[in-house]
Amino acid sequence: MMIVPDKGSDAAPRRAPPANASLLEAAIERGGLHPFFHAKVSMMTRKIVGVEALARIATPQMGFASPAAYVELAERNQRIDALTYVMTRAVAKHVAGFDGLPCSINISPMSLERLDFADNMAAAINEAGLECSQFTLEVTESRAIEFGQHAFETMTALRTKGFSLAVDDFGAGVSNIDRLRNYPFTEVKIDPAFTRLAMDEAFAKAALVSCVRLAREHGLKVVAEGVETQEMWDFMTWLKVDEAQGFLLSKPMQPGDFKELLKRG
Repeated sequence: MMIVPDKGSDAAPRRAPPANASLLEAAIERGGLHPFFHAKVSMMTRKIVGVEALARIATPQMGFASPAAYVELAERNQRIDALTYVMTRAVAKHVAGFDGLPCSINISPMSLERLDFADNMAAAINEAGLECSQFTLEVTESRAIEFGQHAFETMTALRTKGFSLAVDDFGAGVSNIDRLRNYPFTEVKIDPAFTRLAMDEAFAKAALVSCVRLAREHGLKVVAEGVETQEMWDFMTWLKVDEAQGFLLSKPMQPGDFKELLKRG
């Protein structure tokens, strides 16, 4: 689990201590969860056209920690839904000041097995005076193959309420494009490791080109993650993806910094 540098810091990320239940509960019950915002940029205009909300947990000694390990702990302890709702409410309060900018929020595939998940997510968004149509929920592709009937029903309910649905880290798992056809996804986010491999290997390049083409044929938006170099940007321009994220364009920022970035255009 990696630490995000504090505001204005250029220090390299440090490794965080293992997740523990007390910090998890503090994040859920006492406001220890903090959203950072990562810009999504149009490949056509290079302007900010959306943002992804990334959760950070405040730790006593190590600053802001990525909650990856905490998500696994929350899943094991049956607290993932509570964690997601707290994060969604915190994000929505800030997004209300982003002038209608579309926002993505990461969710666990486990939450899709709960038939009340769509209602609870909609309530969390509506509390901030926002519409569900402003939000995309991102689900990790490597877990998507485990979806069952409850997940399909929940995803359909989310779409009915106006949410968009994205396959996150596409290419990191083993599912194929037919999975995208069989579930109500609206967006594909290409895993950066898939991109790097495609830039070096002809077979991987052909596979990625095919995935992008098929995604488009199914009417899905295509977003490139982890664009860190001009070479990667040029490759994604050649692929004709819709949007990109990565350190070449912007780093994840605290809410105030991101609002300033929006003001600068």
